[in-house]
Amino acid sequence: MSIDPTDPLGGTPADVATLLAEADGAAALVRRLRGAAIRDLLIPDAARLDDRRRAALRTLIRAIVGTIGADIHDFALRRLTEVDEGGAAALSRVDACHLIASIEARLGTDEAIAGDLIDRVTLDLIGDGLPSGLIEQAPEPWQGRAAERAGEALRQAESRRRTPPDQPPYATDLPAESQAAFTWWIAAAIADVARPPLTDTSAALDRALADGAAHSLAQADEGERLEAAATRLAAVADLRGGALVGTLDHALAERRVVLLAALIAHAAGTSFDSVRVLMTEPADPRLWLLLRSLDLPRESIARIGFALCEADHRRDVERFADQLDAVMSLPVADAVLATAALRLPAAFRAARATGETVR
Repeated sequence: MSIDPTDPLGGTPADVATLLAEADGAAALVRRLRGAAIRDLLIPDAARLDDRRRAALRTLIRAIVGTIGADIHDFALRRLTEVDEGGAAALSRVDACHLIASIEARLGTDEAIAGDLIDRVTLDLIGDGLPSGLIEQAPEPWQGRAAERAGEALRQAESRRRTPPDQPPYATDLPAESQAAFTWWIAAAIADVARPPLTDTSAALDRALADGAAHSLAQADEGERLEAAATRLAAVADLRGGALVGTLDHALAERRVVLLAALIAHAAGTSFDSVRVLMTEPADPRLWLLLRSLDLPRESIARIGFALCEADHRRDVERFADQLDAVMSLPVADAVLATAALRLPAAFRAARATGETVR
């Protein structure tokens, strides 16, 4: 089997068994495709993923399936080769393309995990598009050994993230909840695609895949994620006032958009994910209110806003200029009050939103 994300089709050429297996699942596939087409018809244009984000998201999904899938598959294959040749043979016939289709279908049922991936690839693309030369390059402002160590860890995480996701090392960089969900989804998808008859082979295959998934999860370290490293550095540095302004300028000058989000989040007392949503959603004006609540000078907010407008074609620089005038006319205390909900735990906000929906 090939679960290599650089070889998404993988596997052996089509044969009779493969053709019959595909035919067996064709009706369900057609229903999913028709349902997706109908849902797509109802999506407003403003909510659609553009081609760049769609391509980046699919590349990331292939990398996730390839990385986690290879871990699970290789573990299970070693186990079955020793105890069940039939299960090993069934596992060897699994094609990566079938796994990807299954994972994309499962992803469509989990808004939180899908949203996290979309926000991640969107922010990465914004980082790639940040203008160069907007601000004079500045050295890293970290002081103290703890901050320097955190800064070096962030540099390493940034280097891993810059590696194309379809080339080794495959850094999936998933939060713990998403890592667990993808791991069990992929293990289940492999079992579904292999699907031997309900025999001892089936039980042995399921056991090997479940153990492989558990082993893969045990190796995962959420703390190595780029977002986690940036959040740790922001907490260690703990910047306010002029020091914060200078460091935000440093992040913009070096196009370190994840660090930019982490610095804002820590200073504002909210989560990285909350700020990332504000930075990736052009229709949401709360980012400017949050920056105003930090009592940043107009020039600093303007630099951040202009850079985001340059990096994200969905933003309108003239609209931002109008919003900036309104934001700066607002007292800082009022901006703090207007963004108070962002400082509440995300789970509490989600529960409140769910309650308002069902009322």
